[in-house]
Amino acid sequence: MVKTKVRIGFAGTPKIAFDHFSKLLEIDNISIEFVLTQPNKASGRGLTQKESLFANQNNKIPVYQPENLNSQSAKDLICSHAIDLMVVVAYGKLIPNWLLTHPKNGCLNVHFSLLPEHRGAAPMQRAIANGDKVSGVSFMKLDEGLDEGPVYEKVVTNIENKDFYEVEDLLLESSINKIGSVIESIQDGLEAQNQDHSKASYAEKIDKDEGKINWHLPSAHIKNKFRAFKKWPQCYFDLKGEKTKILSLDIDTSRTGRPGEVCAFDKQSLDIFCKDGVVSITAVQFPGKKVISSLDFFNSKRDIISKGDLLI
Repeated sequence: MVKTKVRIGFAGTPKIAFDHFSKLLEIDNISIEFVLTQPNKASGRGLTQKESLFANQNNKIPVYQPENLNSQSAKDLICSHAIDLMVVVAYGKLIPNWLLTHPKNGCLNVHFSLLPEHRGAAPMQRAIANGDKVSGVSFMKLDEGLDEGPVYEKVVTNIENKDFYEVEDLLLESSINKIGSVIESIQDGLEAQNQDHSKASYAEKIDKDEGKINWHLPSAHIKNKFRAFKKWPQCYFDLKGEKTKILSLDIDTSRTGRPGEVCAFDKQSLDIFCKDGVVSITAVQFPGKKVISSLDFFNSKRDIISKGDLLI
């Protein structure tokens, strides 16, 4: 007996969402009725409109980009589609109550943490910065709370000593490999299980100023922060009033000194004391310039950086 196709709406905006969308297109028993994605935004120095990733897909699936989901025009468009499930992956807008209840089986949200841990906007970055050894993906039924809905399934992944790009790739792979079977199970009557709200933690949105290194922190904390913010906002320090991004670093706890003081500067690295050791910086980038190696860094700045200087 051939199963009836699951009719879904899809809501998502960045590439990680588009990758899920592309996977769902390949699944025979799923029919994507429409896509919701954020309006095009101006970007770059010329502030040109950056077109949505979903704009040029060749499947003739309607793509809607409403500014306001509560507008009558948005409601009319969405409600013209009878759907079994709404799948939400990093959409970037709050799903209003009327849309939570429009699909027959509600809204499925893909959240990149092991809920109730790291609810909120930046779960992967916060997990890495926190030094978590494991993370994962939670397939959650959306409700009106912030990532508080009951969970259908979780996938656990080891993220120890991995940076943001590595963790994102691992969790994305886990999620797109699992999402089809989760949707099928929901259609077959799978019940979501309530979260233990007493164990909740929150992953606040990243602020660009969080990238500045605090040399009074432990070395492991600094390295975790560097891994977490590798994509954005990236870690940096002030060098004689110049914001200097760190592209590569290592840590050494065998040497200790005054936090922020230059321990050594040579062709191999710039070494700066932190709370419990030394941070060795081996590649940097100055504003508007290309990434340079420790050798080029030393050759260009050896006249202005000396052992004993305080970089705070």
